[in-house]
Order: sequence, then C-alpha cells, then structure tokens
Amino acid sequence: MDSRDVDHAEHPLGGEWLYRKGELVLGPVRGAQLLDRLYAGDINGQTEVALVGEDFERVTHVEALRVHLAKAEAKWRVDALERRVHDRARRQRNLRLTILAGIVVVVAGAAGAVARYMAVHGTFDTRTAEAAIAVEPPVIRLAKARKQQDEMLDYPLDKGGRRPAAGGTRAAGLGTRPGSGAPENDPDDVSIEAKFDRGSIQTVIAQRQRALYPCFAEEAKRSPGLTERIPIEFVIGNDGQVKKLWVDHPRFAEGALQECLMKELQRWPFRPYEGQQATVGLSFTIGKGTG
Repeated sequence: MDSRDVDHAEHPLGGEWLYRKGELVLGPVRGAQLLDRLYAGDINGQTEVALVGEDFERVTHVEALRVHLAKAEAKWRVDALERRVHDRARRQRNLRLTILAGIVVVVAGAAGAVARYMAVHGTFDTRTAEAAIAVEPPVIRLAKARKQQDEMLDYPLDKGGRRPAAGGTRAAGLGTRPGSGAPENDPDDVSIEAKFDRGSIQTVIAQRQRALYPCFAEEAKRSPGLTERIPIEFVIGNDGQVKKLWVDHPRFAEGALQECLMKELQRWPFRPYEGQQATVGLSFTIGKGTG
C-alpha cells in the first residue's frame, strides 16, 4: 500500500486537495481548508475537486463532502436572507434620510420666506387681531431741535430736498433776511441744501413701516378697545441710524410702545448722508374701521 492509500484510509478529507474554477486548477489545500471554502461559498456542489493524484469529480459526488454541502447550502440561504434584510433596512434608512432632508429643505425655505415677510411686513395680522392699523404717507423734513415733547416745528422741503426759495412756505413768526429768504438772525439757518436722499428714505419706509405694526398690536392688547391716531416723528442721524423718536400722543409719549418702536426703527437701513439731519413723520391710526 502506497502513501496515497494510507491517506485515503486515515480519513475521507485527509491529504491535499485540488479544485477547479473555470479553467484554473487551484490548490493544493488541506481538507479543512477545502471545507472553509465550501462554507464561504467559494466552491459549491458543481465545483470539481480531487485529492492530489486522483481524478476530479464534482463535490456532489464526493461522499465525504455531501453532509458538509447540505450544511453549507443551509448557511448560504441564511446568509442570503440576512443580506436581503440588511439591504431592505439600508434602503428604508436611506429613504427616510432622503425624506427628512427634503422636509428640512422645505422647512428652511418656508422659514426663510416667513423671515423675509416678517422683516418687511411684520408679524401683525389685521385679519385676526381685535384692532386694525393704518398708516398715513410719511412726511420728510429737515430736523429742528424740539424743546418740549409736544413742540413740532415744520420745515417743508421741495421734491429735490431743498428749502423753497424766498417767498415760499416758512415757519410762522420768523422774519426774513433781506434778499435771502432765510430767517433773519436765525442761528439754526436751514437754507443750505439738504444732502439726504428723500427717495431712498421713502423706499426704506415703504418696505419697513409694517414692521412697526406689532408694537401697536401689543399696545392694543394692553388697552382693549383702543381707537387712536398716534403720530410719531424720528430723526435719522448722518450715519443712517435712527437717533431720536417722539410719540406725539400724551398717553404714549413714554413707555412700552415708545420703546418697542425705537427698537424696531434702529434696525432700519437708511443710507448715511452729510449735512442737515432729516426727520420723518408717520401717523398711525389704530382701531376698528381704519380700512
């Protein structure tokens, strides 16, 4: 008996094995290694195997491999089921992430739209509030010092932002300097050309005036049934920031309404300018029937 017969007698998977994959002959490998490849799916029932020096035959025809082949096939089915479950879970997870990302994009877009709307129009909705709010067209003037809260001095300008020539509209009670049309001995001579841009001021006001509505809405909540006309006047500094605010109503000259209006006005982006400062007058009417 030669050594090959001894190997066959010792155990069915003893010795060294070869196996074919296509036109390739691979090995030799030990019997245990051949089983590892079987369970891993590298070889299957149709794979041809042979002990070194013997003829090749399919795994299904090797008696010692049949039991292992049945176990391996069972393992392959379990592995395939696990892969399907894993793939399905991965697809569902990816789908959820895609839906969530879409929702985030939509919500972010909606939030941006709401923020832009609130920045321009404010948060007050006259359809659901107890009081309606209306605003009159703005009046833009050159600034004049106010000695008292109720003092209102008017310095009207022409469309170009300049004081009218001699003989035009003037503040009551002031004389004129001969040949100049300016107040005689007036230390606050405002006959110089105004250097602020009336058009840009009007644009900012048109875009932002509704942002003041929530202040009046909150005041209406504090005073149920409130129906008032509330004029305000504010000074635009040369740096484009609102510097002073007067609420020309004895009831609201100070307090929460005045503070709320000032806080909002200081956010308005007026252009910087030089020369005489400008004031803006706005009159708000709060109450039902303002239309």
